[in-house]
Amino acid sequence: MSKPRTYGGWRPRKGFGVGFLTELQTAVLAGCIGMPLALWIATTSFGLPMVIMPIAVGVAALTAALTLIPNRTHGTSLAGALALFLRTATARRHRWMDWEREVFTRHPRGRELPGVLAPLMPLSTQDGLGQPYGLLWCRRTGRMTAAIELAPVGLALADQDRADAWIGNWAAWKAALGYEPMVEWISVVVESAPSAATTISDYLTTNLAPDAPTIARETLLEVADAHRGTTAEISVRLNLHLQPNRARPQPRTDADRVAEVSRVCGALEADLPLCGVASLGRASAAHFALWLRGAYDPASRSELPRLREEEHLLAWREAGPVTARTHYDHYWHDSGWSVSWALEALPNQLVTSTILAPLTAPGRYHRRVSVNYQAFPADAAADAVGREAAGTTFRRRLRRRRGLDDTARHRLDEARANQAADEEAHGAGVGLWTLYVTTTVTDPDHLPDAVADVESRARAAKLQLRRCWGWQHVGFAASLGLIYPSELRRRDRRAR
Repeated sequence: MSKPRTYGGWRPRKGFGVGFLTELQTAVLAGCIGMPLALWIATTSFGLPMVIMPIAVGVAALTAALTLIPNRTHGTSLAGALALFLRTATARRHRWMDWEREVFTRHPRGRELPGVLAPLMPLSTQDGLGQPYGLLWCRRTGRMTAAIELAPVGLALADQDRADAWIGNWAAWKAALGYEPMVEWISVVVESAPSAATTISDYLTTNLAPDAPTIARETLLEVADAHRGTTAEISVRLNLHLQPNRARPQPRTDADRVAEVSRVCGALEADLPLCGVASLGRASAAHFALWLRGAYDPASRSELPRLREEEHLLAWREAGPVTARTHYDHYWHDSGWSVSWALEALPNQLVTSTILAPLTAPGRYHRRVSVNYQAFPADAAADAVGREAAGTTFRRRLRRRRGLDDTARHRLDEARANQAADEEAHGAGVGLWTLYVTTTVTDPDHLPDAVADVESRARAAKLQLRRCWGWQHVGFAASLGLIYPSELRRRDRRAR
């Protein structure tokens, strides 16, 4: 029997940060030391009043303290936590974190989704074969998102060689994203929820042949009655976030932009079967609306399969919630209460290919896991891993000059940085990983149990998750795989 293959080697970006400090913290600390010295030289050279020196030293000391002292609740420094508090207070004062829509609207609205999803609107088009599909167009950035519905084959009945081949092809597929300038990032969304008590019965009533043998009909109905309310609904989607303005030559009309998006989607979709998944086609605009409606209003989820089979075109204004409120520790939207987490750290040890199974497997509560991957362009990947390897060498030399010994963690970090540079030189792709998890319940009394369920599953998956304190609505939107939270810092006040 062959030994199971393990995977690992990932590490957070550190750049030229000194010790455990990031590049930004190192730059701020250097400024806190350099600015008082420069001010002292200017004071003694030009005869400036010395009273400004205590003020400058005090400001520098306060800035250094806020930058260096960690805040474990938010996973950042005190300065970062203070900035988050001020932004949250500003958002609450302007009611940016609340949403309430009138049921009867007499005038067209410019935004139909709350918060950070407000710029999105659906488009309907056709691919090169004439098959209709939908796109989500971001009116702020021009980005277009296509969703490919997948049916994973699974590893339960696959031998080790076949599983390794699928994983290798998936790695090659991700590496190829670096050669597609239109691809900004991708997200794999795995959503599971307990099915309604009548789901199986309704399916049998619709699809059972009228001339079926009596014993077959009775057996199926008996099995359906025995498993009433114990099955789960699982869906997997691959969201491709494309920027058509990056195409060369740059398209000038909307039709040209959609054509470029369709071309890239077709090329990427064709290689997915080699990764152990079956493509069920691209989602239509109606599917986007039904999917978002089920996320914001979980009580209506039992009716969504029937509407989807009937190809019911749900209006886009009905996709979002009627009322939504963001609280510090949870997010309330229509009939659901949700809690979201963001990835803080990946496993330090080697893991097997089934490491995420505890987090993605169905359970008692609705859960949505979004794995995001942002590929570095092929011409910039070598520079990215080169800077990380040079940063580890710089920190090692700095420790030796200070007379400090290298710890096992330092040596492992340097080995991983050099390994990443070596693998990139042999053709591997380079990218940034992140993960968001959201659990939703229809009864707020069940929320503590759902939170404990997710956290226990994350520990089983060797992942360190951090709750999105104060920004639950952003974590909820990120778990949908439709936004990249790091880009929100570049939005202007109106977009935010």
